[in-house]
Amino acid sequence: MEAVPEPIKPPVPVQVQVKPEKMNWIQLMQYFVGKGKITRAALYDKKGKLLAANEDPKIPQDEIISITKCLDTNYVVLNKPHFGLFFGDERYLCFRAAENTIIGRTADDFFVAHACEDVVIIAFTRIVVEPKFSCLGEVWTFARELRSRMEISAFIG
Repeated sequence: MEAVPEPIKPPVPVQVQVKPEKMNWIQLMQYFVGKGKITRAALYDKKGKLLAANEDPKIPQDEIISITKCLDTNYVVLNKPHFGLFFGDERYLCFRAAENTIIGRTADDFFVAHACEDVVIIAFTRIVVEPKFSCLGEVWTFARELRSRMEISAFIG
């Protein structure tokens, strides 16, 4: 007697994260990190005040102020090709990726800091070779979404 093959199950559809139209700062950060590539992220104002994060970013306010100064195009240290920033005990070797973007790395992870209007986005991820992922690209995309929401909010008032 022949074995009856089991019926082929249809593939499970990929769960696409739905982006609600209205989100507060914290929900935006959860959405950003929830995509699965960024390990932690935070949003600060230019004075170093934490606006939202997916978890405690563990970055002292003076370090955030250092980052915002580095993102200022007139900051002198950026005439050097590389410079260092400390987050707690971790020292990051940093460089400017664009006029409003800095990348820093350690042996295990790296961060992207990007100035967007009056806020600074800082996103961390592990150093893993993955051809279809760019932390820089993720941050820039998120910044475009943020900028768009900020423009709409200002327009609606």
